[in-house]
Amino acid sequence: MLKKLIVLGISIMLMFSVSQAVFAAKEIGIKIVGQKEGVVHTPITEDGVLIFSIAEILKFLDLSGTETTNTRGKPIYSYITFQGQCFKITEGQTDVQEYEVDESGACINATGNTYQLEKPARYLDDPTLGVYVPLSFISKILANAPYGNTFSTKYVDGTLEFSMYKEDTSGLKQHINPVKLAMKINSPWLLTEDDGKNFDDNDHNVTPVIRSDSTLLPIAPIIDRLGGTTKWTGSEQKVTISLGDDTIELWIDQKTASVNGTKKELAVAPTIINGRTMTPVRFVTENLGATIRWDGDSQMVLIYYGGAEESATDLFSFDYKITMLDAVQKKEDNRKTLEDVVKENQQKHEKVQYNDYEPLDYYGKMIHVGDTVGSGTFDGIVKKISGTKVLVYWNHASFVVEKGKENETAALFGIKWLTEQWVEAKTVTVGN
Repeated sequence: MLKKLIVLGISIMLMFSVSQAVFAAKEIGIKIVGQKEGVVHTPITEDGVLIFSIAEILKFLDLSGTETTNTRGKPIYSYITFQGQCFKITEGQTDVQEYEVDESGACINATGNTYQLEKPARYLDDPTLGVYVPLSFISKILANAPYGNTFSTKYVDGTLEFSMYKEDTSGLKQHINPVKLAMKINSPWLLTEDDGKNFDDNDHNVTPVIRSDSTLLPIAPIIDRLGGTTKWTGSEQKVTISLGDDTIELWIDQKTASVNGTKKELAVAPTIINGRTMTPVRFVTENLGATIRWDGDSQMVLIYYGGAEESATDLFSFDYKITMLDAVQKKEDNRKTLEDVVKENQQKHEKVQYNDYEPLDYYGKMIHVGDTVGSGTFDGIVKKISGTKVLVYWNHASFVVEKGKENETAALFGIKWLTEQWVEAKTVTVGN
């Protein structure tokens, strides 16, 4: 699973993804509070009851969410799987049957358990969009999932909000919010595992800086990502940070802070730089229960919160994403998020008319023997061509790949380092 997530994250930044765009034709927002955001199709309303595409929501929340639709005959029905459970949902019916899931993920053997929908299940004119069911049923599945994460559900102002939680021994809900953040000194980007945004969309000069061996930055975007709030009181020159049960108060140019009412000393005082309030990131995040990692070689800061686990590849993957985003921004002087970059390049890819005999690359450019092609952080020379497949000898790694670890890193992209390998032409790009 880790390998798949790493490959997905880096390949998105490389703009070589061949998956279908999830941004087009979507009309309402969906998010896991404090973690990631996306979009899904607009719900149907029947007698005041909201009916959503269940598979879209489950896939967003967990990669285990799948839908298999049977359109042969009437009525149409779908098998929906999520975290080890399977539900058979049939067009026009309110009864939902539960099934067991085997090791391959197939639905077998009815359990005898049934569920009732507020309104009958529906398909739109295009059945491939999946079955639509009331939000109340989706909420019930998410709140009672036997494996993995459980979620609370809220639909507010046209946005579906989900919060992960666990129950303590007394049955009380405790919300959990695993968040992984990355940033770089003198770079305007703040990254999560799924997205990247500027600290300030209107000013790309707002970046983390180092003062007296401490990293200072505008803390509000980070606290927002963690699920908290930040308040500025101008009359007192005070920043108040709240997250969960914790409250931190800091004052401009003062090395004494208040953490839940207790005074603590800072290594460096908060200050104002170019009109921006800058606070010490390590002091704030560690006093909120987060773990922070600093890498001096790359000038990277990584933050782990709410149970987020550190991976050996985090530094490499985040550093590469920021390098790519910085290059795009400096070259085009744009203000694009990861979503914008992916969307633009995916639109170019989708305009390509592929066939069964021409070796066209990701952007539709013809590949010839002797061309240099790239995938991930690796390049290679095209040795042979057979229809839409090209034989590539992978022999060049980007500067971000650590020397001596080319073979290990290449494997993350499914690449065989210093080896000839047949690949589909549309999965690589031709170099200049």
